[in-house]
Amino acid sequence: MQIDWAALQDVVSRLSDEELTRPGPEVWSVKDHLAHIAEWERACTAVLNHIPQYEGFGLSASEYTGLDIDALNAILFERHRSQSVGEVKAMANAAHAEILAALKDVTDEDLRRPVREYGMTTRGDRLLLEKIAGDTYAHYAEHTGWINALLAA
Repeated sequence: MQIDWAALQDVVSRLSDEELTRPGPEVWSVKDHLAHIAEWERACTAVLNHIPQYEGFGLSASEYTGLDIDALNAILFERHRSQSVGEVKAMANAAHAEILAALKDVTDEDLRRPVREYGMTTRGDRLLLEKIAGDTYAHYAEHTGWINALLAA
């Protein structure tokens, strides 16, 4: 997790505010990718704390119910679109620190449990380890690739 976080931070740390906010071919800027990652880390942290994922996203059950992933990501994108680079970086760093804190007491046994035991109602048979991977290190690597492509465009 920390290796892929460091790789993401290495790319981001070399960029100016202008480079961080320049929209890419798919509309998202690097800043937007960072905000997106932070939101998903927050949601995962909520699940680790047995809090519904929708609360981690700052949504009500009714707002969350029926959303597909693209609609959810669009809501998250709009939420942070006008925030400054500094605000998004601070949010990303805080979200990362929070998930690290939540993970410190997770056991190997916990990692093999289905996420429904943590209150998730979607994809409840998925293992907690898969949830964590998808919302952290695999997610960082995925977005680092997209960010590199955005910067090369």
